[in-house]
Amino acid sequence: MPELPERHELVHRSPVGIAETSTVMAAAGPLAGRWVLVVGCGTGFHPRLFRTAGASRVVGVDADRSLIAYAQRQEERDPLGISYEVHSPLKLPVIGDFDVVTALGVAGPLDVLVAGLAANVRPGGLLVFTHLTPAALAGAGPGFAVTPDFEEAGGTRVSVRVGADPPVSFESFVRAPATVEAALAAAGLRSIEQQPVTVPADDESWRPLVANPPFAVLTARRP
Repeated sequence: MPELPERHELVHRSPVGIAETSTVMAAAGPLAGRWVLVVGCGTGFHPRLFRTAGASRVVGVDADRSLIAYAQRQEERDPLGISYEVHSPLKLPVIGDFDVVTALGVAGPLDVLVAGLAANVRPGGLLVFTHLTPAALAGAGPGFAVTPDFEEAGGTRVSVRVGADPPVSFESFVRAPATVEAALAAAGLRSIEQQPVTVPADDESWRPLVANPPFAVLTARRP
């Protein structure tokens, strides 16, 4: 069985992972010369994509030291100029004024999460917030199974099993998009939108996932 970091990498190669990544990249918009903060960066998969897409400064943050260590080893082997820090999303310091801040599947009280994220977005900058939706509980997405564990404030803690080779299991959090939208608005963010799902090709195999995605990607701007 692969170690935790390798399992995270496998998830990104699943159909749901590919669709989520494509949607996040589309939501972030043009990145040339921009500063990007990735909260819940895991193994550095998304920071590497953002840097390759032209972002001039990329910082990845995660609470799991083993994932950050893996990301740092990747950076040492193939230097892209990305920096990584260990922080809990619930105790996120102000790291800088970023053009784009992404939150990838982070759990915890929304008011605390969003306040920390918004504090790192420059005025006029963009927050990209991703999360699993209640559709995930209905088994939406090929090779993607979600089992509810228990209710928490603002959502449901779940176990996710992804049909990679070998299969991958991890914990995540399901939230209703309307709940996230309300938290973003309460934090003073504006222009809140749920982004359409983006997939690599317009063919029959992707259509069920596009029609009923198990995740949502929301964007909001700091005035």
